[in-house]
Amino acid sequence: MRKIIFVVSLLATASANASTMLLWSCNLLDGHTIEEVKTINSAWVDAVNELSEYKVESFVLESIASSDMAAFRYIDVFENPIHWGQIRSKMEGGALDAFEAQFNEASKCDEASLYEASES
Repeated sequence: MRKIIFVVSLLATASANASTMLLWSCNLLDGHTIEEVKTINSAWVDAVNELSEYKVESFVLESIASSDMAAFRYIDVFENPIHWGQIRSKMEGGALDAFEAQFNEASKCDEASLYEASES
C-alpha cells in the first residue's frame, strides 16, 4: 500500500495541475501482452482528450519484479474532479465502448480507487 501511495504522490508532483487520479489494479489475460495494453491505453487517451477541453494523462505501471508478473496498474490523471465526472458521464453514455471491449479482452481490472492529489 505504501508503494501505491508513493507512486501516486510522485505522479502528483510530476503533474502539478492535476488533482484527481484514478488508480486501476489489473492483470493481463492469457495470450495478451503489456504492449497490447499500452497501445489500447494510448488510443483511449487520444479519444478521451477529444471529448473535453481538459487533457487526461495516463500511465501504465508495468511490474519489473513481482510475485505476479501479469499484474500491472493504470494511473489516469484528470485536471479536477469535475473533469473526471465529465469523462465518466460520457463513458456511461457509450462514447468509449469500443475501448472498454478491447481493455476487457486483454486484461481484467478488479480494483479501482479515486484520489484527490495535493502538492505538499
